[in-house]
Order: sequence, then C-alpha cells, then structure tokens
Amino acid sequence: MEYQSFGNTLTNEGTVTTTVIDWDEFRKTAQIGDTIREPSRTLRIYDKVYELTASGQHFVVHIYAQ
Repeated sequence: MEYQSFGNTLTNEGTVTTTVIDWDEFRKTAQIGDTIREPSRTLRIYDKVYELTASGQHFVVHIYAQ
C-alpha cells in the first residue's frame, strides 16, 4: 500500500482514489514494506513495533521508515 500526505492511495479497477486518515488509523493500517510518498521524499516502512504503556492498559505503535 502507498501512503501520501496523511492518506492512503487505493487502486481499484484502474481508478486511483485518496482517502485521508488520521495518525491513529495510519498506525493500524501501515504494514512493513509499505511506502510513504511526500513531496520531497519517498520512505519505506521497515519495522512496526508495539509497546505496552507503563499502566499496561494501552499500547504505542512505533513506525520506522527510511
């Protein structure tokens, strides 16, 4: 999947549409190997790590890209 400026680009039957999503949704849907296209650079996600908070009730998702 390819993400562009806080949105993801979906291709369906030759039609390209962009859906704007928030950061929480991005963290859930982003997968290793996905690309993020910005106006000045293109990044590829190489790791996604879930970390439990100190309370143990929530978690933080770290997305690593280069």
